[in-house]
Amino acid sequence: MDQLGPSYRPEPAVVTRDQSIGIVGSGPAGLTAAHDLCVAGFKVDVYEMTDRAGGTMIWGIPEFRLPPGIIQEDIERLEHKCPGLQVHLNTPLGEGVSLETLKSRHDAVLLAIGSWWGKPMGIGESGDKRVVDGVSFLRRVNSGERPHLPETVVVIGGGDVAMDACRVAKRLPGCKTVKVIYRRGPEDIPARKIELHHAIKEDVEFIYNTLQTGLKTTADELRLCCVRTEAGEPDEDGRRTPRVVEESEHEIECGLVIAAVGQKGECDELAAHNLMDSDRIRADFSTMGTTDPQVFAAGDGAFGGSTIVMAMHHGQRAAYYIKAYLDGITDPIPYRTPYRTRRVPVAQDLLWEKLPLEEPIFHGVGENPIKFPEIEDTYDEAAALREAARCYRCDAETGSADYSVLHREDLFSMARTNPLDVEKNYAMLQRRLQPRENPFPEGRWPSLDDIVFLPANLSRLVIDPYREACRIDISLGGETPALQLPFLVSGFDSVPAEVQQSLGRALQDTGAGYVGKSCVATDIVWIQWIDDESSIESTATGYVVPWSQAIQRFADRKPDTFTGIAVSGLEDIDDAVEFALASNIDALFLDGVGGLYDLGKELSQQPRFDLLPQTVFNLRRRRQEEQVTLIYSGGVRSGTDAAKLIAMGATAVVYGVAAAISAGGIIDNNSIKYTSDRTMDERTAGVTALLQANAGEASMMARCTGKTRLHNLEPEDLRVVTLSSADMMGVPLAGTREIESSPES
Repeated sequence: MDQLGPSYRPEPAVVTRDQSIGIVGSGPAGLTAAHDLCVAGFKVDVYEMTDRAGGTMIWGIPEFRLPPGIIQEDIERLEHKCPGLQVHLNTPLGEGVSLETLKSRHDAVLLAIGSWWGKPMGIGESGDKRVVDGVSFLRRVNSGERPHLPETVVVIGGGDVAMDACRVAKRLPGCKTVKVIYRRGPEDIPARKIELHHAIKEDVEFIYNTLQTGLKTTADELRLCCVRTEAGEPDEDGRRTPRVVEESEHEIECGLVIAAVGQKGECDELAAHNLMDSDRIRADFSTMGTTDPQVFAAGDGAFGGSTIVMAMHHGQRAAYYIKAYLDGITDPIPYRTPYRTRRVPVAQDLLWEKLPLEEPIFHGVGENPIKFPEIEDTYDEAAALREAARCYRCDAETGSADYSVLHREDLFSMARTNPLDVEKNYAMLQRRLQPRENPFPEGRWPSLDDIVFLPANLSRLVIDPYREACRIDISLGGETPALQLPFLVSGFDSVPAEVQQSLGRALQDTGAGYVGKSCVATDIVWIQWIDDESSIESTATGYVVPWSQAIQRFADRKPDTFTGIAVSGLEDIDDAVEFALASNIDALFLDGVGGLYDLGKELSQQPRFDLLPQTVFNLRRRRQEEQVTLIYSGGVRSGTDAAKLIAMGATAVVYGVAAAISAGGIIDNNSIKYTSDRTMDERTAGVTALLQANAGEASMMARCTGKTRLHNLEPEDLRVVTLSSADMMGVPLAGTREIESSPES
């Protein structure tokens, strides 16, 4: 942002929604939520109790660490980007506006009130002006005051507020010595290491393993009563509980005690609505919701003190769940931070091993401490580029922080080795030439990958397989509308609503169909799955039942309704074919994994591809090959897979797991889980891309065998490369011929 300058203005986000959101609090959580909701098209009103927006960023963090002008620039950019955002200053919750008013004025309310008050130490400090809490002390200084302090100041606590308070005190007039008292050892202090390091550089004294127990006060004297501690047993967060050392009582003389032992939120208005616990808003982090479905909460005031970045994360989470609430999604996908870094190119910079770490120049308190000059310089453009060149970009390559760079280290070593050093080069090369596992071990299950296409003699073709169109549309039979693509999708009956809606839009856009218990969109081919507990929906294009229920279900079938039978066992094929022909059933769904709509079965079961050739054989034996549509499901991944199955006799194929992954699904223990790091548009685009790419891929396979229609592919266009696949799929083995026995001499 320094490079762009204060005049940079992002493109405005237009208001596109009728609903509005009221946000109480203009700190990092509230403003981040406001940004995301404005980008989503909502109108947002932010209510701030003070005369400046920014929350903790301007009232709780000293100027020498975070200049307020930088925050103001960001707020101005935010207001420019979000014309639907309005900030109401000097409007505290309760006195300025009630919660009921906000609920009547807005469709949703977000409480981002912050932790405005410091927690007491509980050692009898009440009423003594020489004992203050760290939050109030920082707020007073950030408002512009520069109070004259006594020579010795004691800060109690080990968090970031304590670090800010001790460093502020060091800069104020009158103060010569600052001591930080912490009840545990240096290895357990919770302050960020960089803040602790800077405080030590500024000559702040740290007294560890010391616990305050009381105060001794007179008109002219203040003494902090303390005891020494030692490490005890680990507590819930892994830090060892401090244990008091007997007969270790002592006193520390000082002129001011700053208590930084925690923060809390307070709000009488929320307490009156039973929305407050003892020190924070009563909220559920998994949904960012409160007991009032219209009211959400985020930030320090709801989930405890944290960093600016964590508060911004809370704001993003809250915006996500508020949007889901306003979209009518009752059970949204759990929020997940969207990681986009895997989509960026990785710079192969050879300087990353040569460039050292560059620390920003640290100035400390500076020549005029009371002016609060910045403590360190920021990187200039050249330094920033040097630092960026040191990054391995592990996240961009793997999407994970757990990453080994051994491969790159080998490459670096080989690049630095003299080519004439044969012995060393040979040793390094051997690491890269370890034999891989046998891709065809004994007992390997047959795979569609074992099938290859026989290319046509292109010099004799009357079409150009790379340019001319190849028809791929198909009718499933009966009165069913034609599918623009020979694809159906299944396995989305129980997914979150936004995933289901995204799939429906993709099917509408591509002309593919859906087979399942519930309809995912209007104006698509929906083949309803019928079981014992379901009845036929009027909006269904047709329906399919398991073979075990076929005779009962089709006894009173309606005419001109598309009907199908799902068969998953080889032993049932002959009877199912006979029944389908006798009852004018339109289609046989050959379920290769025994769970047409259950993706868990597809993930855990080996697909039975032999269902397809066995069914074709049974139809041919009866000379009825064209009378029943064959739809194969189970283990179909690509357009090439689809083309191979169509060549073997299928009319259409069903995508299950492949479609789920394209919609953002993640495989987890033989099931598919969805996270929130994709928008509905991205999910729709993913499924659309899969279906269209697979259609093009299948079309290419047909054209390269000399066909102008995908469904003209035949088994004769295929060969297999493994014996097991040849046995299961009935496709000839590639490169074999019968060898005649030579006559005996």
